[in-house]
Amino acid sequence: MQEAGVEVFTFLAAVYCICHRPSSYRKSQIFYIVHGGILLALVTIEVALDACGANSCGLTTGILVGGPLEFIADSQFSWSFILAFAASAAANILSDGILVRPVSL
Repeated sequence: MQEAGVEVFTFLAAVYCICHRPSSYRKSQIFYIVHGGILLALVTIEVALDACGANSCGLTTGILVGGPLEFIADSQFSWSFILAFAASAAANILSDGILVRPVSL
């Protein structure tokens, strides 16, 4: 959960620094604010769903004979695991994609 706090702080610090610059600079940085907000949302979804999955695994392991491994095998195709994986993959694609974005001078 600490990872999400660092993400929120970094995003808000970047927005704060961009907002306290001249208007011409702010207009050219809107793309980065929107991109960072989308990444923050995706990381938040991933962390929240992974935490819910871990909580469910911990609560139900006493009931299952196979323990956590059987729980993961039974629920690996549930909507929460798939959505967490999709959010992680989308965040990875977006964060790598910004590295190859051409910079206009």
